Amino acid sequence: MKRLSQRESRPAVRELDKRVNDALTDLSAYALTLDNERHRLEARVLELAEEESSLSERRALVRERAEVGEELSALRRMITTLYERFRKG
Repeated sequence: MKRLSQRESRPAVRELDKRVNDALTDLSAYALTLDNERHRLEARVLELAEEESSLSERRALVRERAEVGEELSALRRMITTLYERFRKG
């Protein structure tokens, strides 16, 4: 009886593994998107520093870059936590 239940649970475990792996992949792809956006904003801030631009425009970009950086850091922490929990489970 025990062997039967183990066999029955294997497909469910494989499906869960696949779903978790897919979710981690999607989160990692989103992290790359945020990282790209952060770099784009950084380049724009540097461009504005060389040009004559309004202080409010530069401040807005710096604030946006900081927000994206914070979101990226939180997302990376979440990915790491999920990955560690998945590996333990």
